Amino acid sequence: MKLLQGTALALVLLVALSAFGAGLPRTAAGEPADKKAAQIAAERAEKAATYCPKVTLRFGAIVIQSGRCYTLYLFRDTRGFFLAFSNPGARIPPGQFVRLSTPAGAKVKGRIFYLVPIQGRGLNLPVNSVLLTTVRVQEAGPRLVIMLGSGGTMVSVTFERKP
Repeated sequence: MKLLQGTALALVLLVALSAFGAGLPRTAAGEPADKKAAQIAAERAEKAATYCPKVTLRFGAIVIQSGRCYTLYLFRDTRGFFLAFSNPGARIPPGQFVRLSTPAGAKVKGRIFYLVPIQGRGLNLPVNSVLLTTVRVQEAGPRLVIMLGSGGTMVSVTFERKP
C-alpha cells in the first residue's frame, strides 16, 4: 500500500512540475527565455488551481458559496497556514511564493474571499506569503476533500457539502 501511495505522490509531483513550467528554458537573469511559453504555463497552473464548487461547502463556521469559481492558494501569515479561496485572475508566478508586502502579494490578498485554516506540518512557506499550488478535489458522499501539494508535502482539507 505504501508503494502505491508513493507512486501516486510521485505522479502528482511530476504532473505539477510539468504544469508549472519547471522545464522552460531560462536566461541568465532567471527569466523565462520564451515569455509566451511562460505565460501559457502560468495560465495552465492557474487553471489547475481553479475550483468551481457545484454546492455550498462548509468547514466549521466557514461557508464557501457555490455558483462561482475560485483560485486556491496556500496562504501563510502570523496566525498560521490557510487554504485561500480567491477571485481568479490575480496572476502570480506558479510554484513560487509571493510575499504579501509586494504589489503582487497585496493584489492577491485583496482578492481573497475565504481563509480556511489548515495544519501546516511539513509545509515550507515563509510567513506573510502566498503560493499558487496544485489542487486535487475528491468527492466522498456528503464530504468533499481538497488536497493541495507544496514541496512534496500533501495536505487535505475536508468540507461538508450542503445542497
